[in-house]
Amino acid sequence: MNSAIILASGSGERFMGKTPKQFTKLSGLPILVHTIKVFQKNNNIEEIIVVANENFVPLVWQFVREHSLNKVSRVVAGAATRQESSKIGIDRCDKKTKYVLIHDGVRPFISTQTINELIVWVKIHKAVDTVIPSADTIVQINRNGFISNIPDRSLLRRGQTPQAFEYQLIKKAHETALNRNIKNATDDCALVMQMKHPVYTVMGDKQNMKITHPIDLHIADKLFQLRCQTTEDKINEILLEQFFDKIIIIAGGTSGIGKALSLFLKPHAKKIYALGRKTSLEFDITNYDTISNTLKTIWDNEKRIDYVVNCAGDLIKKNVEFTSIEEWDHIYDVNLKGNFLFVKALFPYFKKQNYGNIMFVGSSSYTRGRAGYSAYCSSKAALVNFCQAFAEEAINHNIRVNIASPGRVNTPLRYKNFGKENLATLLNPEYVAKKIIFAMVQKTTGSVFEII
Repeated sequence: MNSAIILASGSGERFMGKTPKQFTKLSGLPILVHTIKVFQKNNNIEEIIVVANENFVPLVWQFVREHSLNKVSRVVAGAATRQESSKIGIDRCDKKTKYVLIHDGVRPFISTQTINELIVWVKIHKAVDTVIPSADTIVQINRNGFISNIPDRSLLRRGQTPQAFEYQLIKKAHETALNRNIKNATDDCALVMQMKHPVYTVMGDKQNMKITHPIDLHIADKLFQLRCQTTEDKINEILLEQFFDKIIIIAGGTSGIGKALSLFLKPHAKKIYALGRKTSLEFDITNYDTISNTLKTIWDNEKRIDYVVNCAGDLIKKNVEFTSIEEWDHIYDVNLKGNFLFVKALFPYFKKQNYGNIMFVGSSSYTRGRAGYSAYCSSKAALVNFCQAFAEEAINHNIRVNIASPGRVNTPLRYKNFGKENLATLLNPEYVAKKIIFAMVQKTTGSVFEII
């Protein structure tokens, strides 16, 4: 029997947040849940033990229930040191356990391939570590801060997890360590090596990062986006499989990106509702009544709504000095408040059917304000935060909420504000539409899909 121990009892002091890092949301789910799900899905893992901070044991059990993580057999309180927490997990393994993998709960990018490779080699070597090459030269210093040695980089590796062991070997290694008064080891392989037992290594993955500092969370979010990328040669397959018989609403669907998206999806979906100010179904993103009435009409006709994309947006290129209060309010009404009004009217229908997919369309301008259109940039930045916040509220109703943020796109709106530009410097609306379609079918929520 193969068991997996997930260590998640850290306090997250270096993460500088009120919530321990393992419970911080990443792409709509707690980091720990992402980590456990990899082991849950692996056919070679038969049991999962989670070692958590005693104050969060009930919360972990809640995650287990909510996400059907039925391989989790125990959630136990950890201790002050990694060594003791690891031993607690080992002592709680099923009596049939023959091999055990020990993994950090804040490494959500562990791959199935790595887990499978560890299981193959642990049966041969009894102790196996996951490592990656060091891209940097490592220097050893003395107590005075001077370099005392520069080891050969070709022989150096950076340790990761999981680490895999024959169960009786790692159990004995921990018992031996305590008998030798070793109480604060930070690595299980080190305890095995104290017994003069060799540890084999398998190559890990650079993406199998440990989320330790706040900046790591931003990097991790980008890694999730990269893992969601799909090559363009599969687009027809995706369309046929994911959008067949679907009801899709595209706000702002009569121009620019929305129009391209509507034309692209129309042959494959059951029904496309491309909405705008001049469409037969009245729709004004700044007017709650028109939004509510139109959604009711669509619901009455179709009895369901599968996908919603809001491409509606506006831009007025003026310096703050020359922007009127009315113009500022208009941009925020369209780009930010309109999204609130849309989901406010939409949410009851998605709750009723207990699923739904919402894609907001933002802008790369959310990352940095640009002179001349501060209202536009700041409204798009606020839209990202709205998307991520609402994603957390909606996830329990099986509703995915994401945002696509393209760079500069060749649309009538851009031409209106910037005039004629070199087309080689602009994205094609059809290209952006395809990327949005890729994003629409991903399983993530609360993610920003940057399109460049």
